Amino acid sequence: MKRFFTILTACTMMLALAACGGPAHGGRKLSVSEDTPSMADTRMTYPEEGETFWDPNDPPYEEGETYWDPNDPPYLDDETDALPIAPVDIEVRPAAWTDLQWTPYQCAYFTLEIPVGWQVEWDGNSEALTWQAHAGDGSMLGLSNTDHLIAAKSADICQLLGHSFYLENGTVEELFRKLFANTTDYFTVQNSCVPANKDYLQSLRSDKAIWDYQSLYATFSENGVEGEGIYSAVIMEAPDLILTGGYNYAMWEINGVFTEYAPLGELINWQPVLSRIAQSFNYTDYYWQEMMDRLGRREEPLSPSNDTDPVMEAFEERMTEDEIIQAKRSDMIGEYERVYDNETGDIYRAYNGFLDDIGPDQTRYSAITDSQYADGYVGWIDP
Repeated sequence: MKRFFTILTACTMMLALAACGGPAHGGRKLSVSEDTPSMADTRMTYPEEGETFWDPNDPPYEEGETYWDPNDPPYLDDETDALPIAPVDIEVRPAAWTDLQWTPYQCAYFTLEIPVGWQVEWDGNSEALTWQAHAGDGSMLGLSNTDHLIAAKSADICQLLGHSFYLENGTVEELFRKLFANTTDYFTVQNSCVPANKDYLQSLRSDKAIWDYQSLYATFSENGVEGEGIYSAVIMEAPDLILTGGYNYAMWEINGVFTEYAPLGELINWQPVLSRIAQSFNYTDYYWQEMMDRLGRREEPLSPSNDTDPVMEAFEERMTEDEIIQAKRSDMIGEYERVYDNETGDIYRAYNGFLDDIGPDQTRYSAITDSQYADGYVGWIDP
């Protein structure tokens, strides 16, 4: 009986409060009556006058107490309290290799097409011509070609005649190791192949056989900066020529010394740009006329510089697993995650957490597969 009077008193006080003003939280007054279903059966709905609201996660309330916070979101039948993820502003920054303007370059001996801002350096004439095109910002990025070189076959003759280097075995790998011995911290050949146009190049020369023709994919370090590149050359056979004193006066004839290089992990991105430059190369009429005056004939140089497809085989045949590991390592150091744009087919380096920020319900961007790490990327997505 005492408990009955206690409950009756509480109900009387509630009615008095309802007549005097609103609830303490500033929301509409909610009440619990004898007709109210049990709290366990009450659905979460937007509260109307006289309706109840109770979340089983809320603290227990005694009979006759009210609770409603006007800061709570409105609830509709069968909806949860999950809020929609706010839209994320996406800023796509194109990579330098996709955002280039091109300009022609011409000198007395050749013409090229290069990106605006790049620089070209050359030396020589129709007997031996060297040229190099590189980014003008000081970065380790560019390509070069030397149409003819001579190397001694013995160290004694190299010193006696003042040649810059000699080759004992006459291999392409030996050639580039000698050329870069004094300028790189290391030069490591990762893969090599014989390009498919070897027979064609041999058909241009009936007087000498090709001794070695290789396309190398190598990594290197120069002044502490890591890079990667493609290196190719054609070395003609050089039969020994033993003269007075027992010295071997034979000389290696080296043609089409071609290189293209980029910072480590970026060659796949820059390769279309470098190929476009190489394939735009043409000798001028002045070059051919000078050759005719000197030799009495026009002789096609054994140079793969304007056809990069054969020399690129070494890069394309590199171990895909190594490329994937290298790309993942680069992303980890730079705090990136690579994503695929399902609308355009492009791959971007996005900041870590990008896919979490845009939420699981969007369909435009998705994480790339392992094999796609070897496809490069076209830009960045910045926060």
